[in-house]
Amino acid sequence: KTLIAGSARLPELVLHIGTRSAELNFSMSSDLAALRTAAEDWASLDPNPKTASHVTALLGRADREGEGGGAVAELRVLFGGPRISFGTAGLRGPMRPGPRSMNDLVVVQAAQGIASYIKDAEGGEVSPATRPTVVVGRDHRARGEFGLSSERFARYTKLVFDRAEIDCLLLEGLVATPILAFATRYLGATAGIMVTASHNPKDDNGYKVYWSGGCQIRPPMDREIAKAIDENLRPWTDYGAALAEAEAEGRGLGDGPRTEKIEEAYFLSVRALRTLPEDGGESDLKFAYTSMHGVGYPYAKRSFDEFGIPGPLLAVPSQR
Repeated sequence: KTLIAGSARLPELVLHIGTRSAELNFSMSSDLAALRTAAEDWASLDPNPKTASHVTALLGRADREGEGGGAVAELRVLFGGPRISFGTAGLRGPMRPGPRSMNDLVVVQAAQGIASYIKDAEGGEVSPATRPTVVVGRDHRARGEFGLSSERFARYTKLVFDRAEIDCLLLEGLVATPILAFATRYLGATAGIMVTASHNPKDDNGYKVYWSGGCQIRPPMDREIAKAIDENLRPWTDYGAALAEAEAEGRGLGDGPRTEKIEEAYFLSVRALRTLPEDGGESDLKFAYTSMHGVGYPYAKRSFDEFGIPGPLLAVPSQR
C-alpha cells in the first residue's frame, strides 16, 4: 500500500520481497520522492509566484493522481533530468518552471554566477572608482501563463548586478542583438548579456553572454562561469520583492537616453562603412527580410538606409 506522511510520499513497497516487481516499485517511488524534494526546494526559492504556484499545484495533483497521472509526468519533465547547461552560447531552453528551463530563478542564478565571476576576476572586491560595467539588452519574448518574459529576465539581471555593486546599464525597450554587442565595446564594459533565443521557437528564451571585445564567450570561460553559477544557486536577496518595489515606484530600471545615444553611435558606425555614393540611383533589386521571432526589423531597415542600399526591404507586417 502507499503510505502518506504529511505532504511527503513514502516509498511504495509490495510484499513480494526479493522479486523483480518489488525492486521496480521501490525504484519508481524513490524517483518520485526525489522529484518531490527537487520540486519543493526549487519552488521555495522561486521569486515568481506563478511558476512557484504551478509547481506546488503539480505536487498536490501528483498526490491525488498517483504515479500514472499527468502531474507526475510533468514533474519528470521539469525536474527529472540534468540542470540546464551553460556554455559558449550561454543558456537556451523553453520558458517554464524548473532548473532545466528558462525562468526567473534560473536567470537570477546565472546572473549571480556571472557577477561572482567578474568580482573574482577583479580580486574579490570592487571600488566606486574601478567598478566593472555590464550591459543588458532584451527582446520581446514572453510566456503569459507563467509570467515569464525577456523583460523580467533583463530586470532581474540588473537587480542582481546592482546587488553585487557592479554598474549595470539596462538598455531601454527592445534591442537587436548587434546593438548589445556594439554597446559592450562602445562603453568599454566588462561584459554584455542579451536575453533572446534568436531563431528558436517563440516559447523558448536564452541568455547570451558577451565579453569586453563584443564577442560571445569562449572556452574555458564558459566552464568557469558555469562553475560560478553552480556555487551561487541560492538567491542573495528577495529579488521578487525588489522587483515588485521597483515596479510599484514606477522605476523601469532601463536608461532611455543612454540607449538612444548608443543606437545613434551604432548607426554612425554603419554609415562610416558605406561605399555607395550619396545618390545611389534607383534599383530593381528587392530584399526580403524576416526576423523570425526576433526584433531586428527596425534596425535592419535603418541600416539599409544608412548604408545607401537602393531597393525596398520587404517584410511580413507581423514580423516587423
